[in-house]
Amino acid sequence: MTDFFENFGMKSAVTIGLKNPLTASLAAGVRLMKRCDECIVKTLSLVERMMDLADEGDDVREDAGCGVLYGVLRDSAFRIRKLAETEIAAHVKKGWWDNQSEGG
Repeated sequence: MTDFFENFGMKSAVTIGLKNPLTASLAAGVRLMKRCDECIVKTLSLVERMMDLADEGDDVREDAGCGVLYGVLRDSAFRIRKLAETEIAAHVKKGWWDNQSEGG
């Protein structure tokens, strides 16, 4: 996922120390042009939280039903992330996504 964002001039998550490359890019000063882009960022932040919760729940679960629950949560997070990345690419192609960081 990091390469996807680096292709559009965004800083990588490793550089900023955050898991989500888009969240990392925002922390580095990326400005968004539209509120719809801000919502995509929030969605990716939620995806990160969903994945963390699925991992945590899997670590402490005591039965198979919880395993199914956290598997569905993780799968949903991956699907949502894929949709968000597709939307970002579409917004970049349309020129809606401001991917220029301050000083970069």
